[in-house]
Amino acid sequence: MRTLKGWLKILVIIYGVSATLLHLYTSGFGTFEPRTQRGLHLLFLLPLIYLLFPATKNSPKNRPSLFDAIASLICFAGPAYIVWNAERLNFRMVGMDEVLLVEIFLGSAMVLLVVEAARRALSRWMALTIAIAIFYLATAPYWPGLLKFKGYSFPRMVEVLFLAGDEGIFGFLTGISSNILFIYILFAGFMISAGVGNFLIDFAVWAAGWTKGGPAKIAVISSSLYGTVSGSTVANVYATGSFTIPLMKKGGFAPKQAAAIEAVSSTGGQLMPPIMGAGAFIMSEITGIPYFKIIQAAAIPAVLYFIGLFFVVHFLSLKQGMASIPEKERPTIFPMLRHAYYFLPFILVVTFLGYGYSPSKSAFYVVLIIWGLSFLDRKTWITPKKLIDTLFQAAVNAAIIATALAGSGMVVGILTRTGAALAFGSVLLSASLNNLLLAMILVFLVVSVLGTGIPTTPSYIIAVTVGASALGKFDVALLSAHLFVFYYAVLSDLTPPDAITAFAAANLAGSEMMSTGIEAFKLGIAGFLIPFAFVFQPALLLQGTLTEILKATGLTALGVACLSAFLVGYVWSPLNWLIRSLFACAAILLVFPTIGLELIGVGLAGGLFLWARMIKNNPRHRTPINQ
Repeated sequence: MRTLKGWLKILVIIYGVSATLLHLYTSGFGTFEPRTQRGLHLLFLLPLIYLLFPATKNSPKNRPSLFDAIASLICFAGPAYIVWNAERLNFRMVGMDEVLLVEIFLGSAMVLLVVEAARRALSRWMALTIAIAIFYLATAPYWPGLLKFKGYSFPRMVEVLFLAGDEGIFGFLTGISSNILFIYILFAGFMISAGVGNFLIDFAVWAAGWTKGGPAKIAVISSSLYGTVSGSTVANVYATGSFTIPLMKKGGFAPKQAAAIEAVSSTGGQLMPPIMGAGAFIMSEITGIPYFKIIQAAAIPAVLYFIGLFFVVHFLSLKQGMASIPEKERPTIFPMLRHAYYFLPFILVVTFLGYGYSPSKSAFYVVLIIWGLSFLDRKTWITPKKLIDTLFQAAVNAAIIATALAGSGMVVGILTRTGAALAFGSVLLSASLNNLLLAMILVFLVVSVLGTGIPTTPSYIIAVTVGASALGKFDVALLSAHLFVFYYAVLSDLTPPDAITAFAAANLAGSEMMSTGIEAFKLGIAGFLIPFAFVFQPALLLQGTLTEILKATGLTALGVACLSAFLVGYVWSPLNWLIRSLFACAAILLVFPTIGLELIGVGLAGGLFLWARMIKNNPRHRTPINQ
């Protein structure tokens, strides 16, 4: 990102802070009508991408280029046109009314500039995904089979992408970005500025530092907590990993292992309610399921994900003879209690939602409360300078998300308008041979490929357009189908060849990137099993009686423990390949239970853990601690 100077820096900061204040106002006191609100949202945010993000390594680092200045003006003019003409555009007939020449010009420019903004602020893969969708829209009449579509004239293509009310650049996804996501980005910014992030890391050190392999367990706990306020797996890695990775290396973990553990932990942070990296808000808007119900349903699978990772870390620590953190290096209980009020924002968000407040208004009130809480400790005061920095950084982060959703809006609009989404769903259905398990595996593979190098939010949006409808053909519940796709959109950050979260952790650890990505994928396999578990066991999503929920949770927790033993090859003693294979069989029986077979799984798992314990206590079978 550029480092601006002088009067230009002041103007850009004023512009960004104004954007944040506008969204803070609309969150607390009500939004404008949709087209106006979305227009103002992009009018403030898209120009920031061209002012702050250089096109190449050789672009100016302290000022925008001439092209950037022109692009930022067009990114202002396009949304301004939408806002100025909102009333007329609300009453025009899509597909019937004439598309004006100025609309063709501005729309064409905006489409290209959103693609370029995605390349700069997100990734080249995101830009390529949008470009492929646009190319398909232009060439749809020439495609074979199910992908063939009658096509649109050039003005009508611009109309779909620029002027349509519920899709395209100013569609419902941009509405979610404007109405909900911005205030939660600001919520996260205030949490971090008030010192909540540092408190969560200290809490993790206090909670897990005394155990064997404490540094790795600290990474698991701190990343799960920090992930609730961070909207990015990569940001989570840099925030917590800068502390936990050196700590793990000091404790005896190899750099590759330390980076992989941090990557898997940080990725799981986006699965942890109540925020879930903004995914829950979008899921609520797409499905019509209340946000509060989604975060309730997502709670047990998220906990199971971290239970699986915790077992992996614990078994690794035992295998490699890791020590705990010395007591003098761990915080004491009294400073923890003194700052326990930092848990209050999490509690208040859930409480407001439970009492029926909208997500945006809940966040609005909690942001004000966090600001007040910061003054309880002189070290965490959000002073005027700190406040301006927080407001501006929120605008920058929101600009990145807005770019992602504007681009995703075009992709989703193209897939639905041309019928390509239904065509892909039909192909998946045919390839699955009407077998649910095979269909789920295919959806997992599709989401993993689509999500490679693309941030979670657009990855989920694009993939769910294809995957959820395919799973719906097998009578998979709507929420289960969407959470299934969402999980793999998140976990695609761990999937080679472009495992961006693992690569970020490798950068901190000084390990080789590709080998770290493979190691992270291996250590995260237990988490990859969770979505299959909650589709086959809906009780994990709180769809059942209390007995059914407790039974499903217990079986799956034991299953991920068995899978962790299989992955590490060690419990209390080294495991040969026969025992490891039996642990894998037990995991499958427990995660995919059938009447009677889960009892076999419980018996097999119990027997294997008991055998491992007996071997540990038998002197004839003891092995060196660093085996």
